[in-house]
Amino acid sequence: MKRLRGTLGAAALVLSAAVPVALSGAAGAAPSPGLLACSGRVVHRPPTFVVACADGYTTLGAIHWTSWGPRSAAAVATFGTNPCTPYCAASPMRYFPHATVHLGDPVRTRRGILYATMTVHYRQGTKPRTFTFSWKGDPGFKGTRLVPRRASS
Repeated sequence: MKRLRGTLGAAALVLSAAVPVALSGAAGAAPSPGLLACSGRVVHRPPTFVVACADGYTTLGAIHWTSWGPRSAAAVATFGTNPCTPYCAASPMRYFPHATVHLGDPVRTRRGILYATMTVHYRQGTKPRTFTFSWKGDPGFKGTRLVPRRASS
């Protein structure tokens, strides 16, 4: 019984010493920006993402994130869009695989730090195309301010 108490006490001492070290390392890390989803939730590295919340006519699918950092994120995805020709309800979605996605311009919001802009490069046949989107006018971004490029010491 004494030996068990000694072993448990030693284990508790090791664990209590290790916890502050682990927590202090995480506290110094820069917060990772997120994306504001249509549901109002903040998501990180989503496997799919609806860009146009009102009608769902702009989407990203099969997303493979190659980076996700404090200033930007990058991915390769299938870009889906509805050209709305002759009008949206009669037009099928078109999908463009191997599109490159760049998220940037993080801003501090009441929901945390969020990426505010998206640029998608894709090919329509042989022609390169670019789709850009900004959440800066979204009500979820009210009271925002830019995240400084460098933290002051």
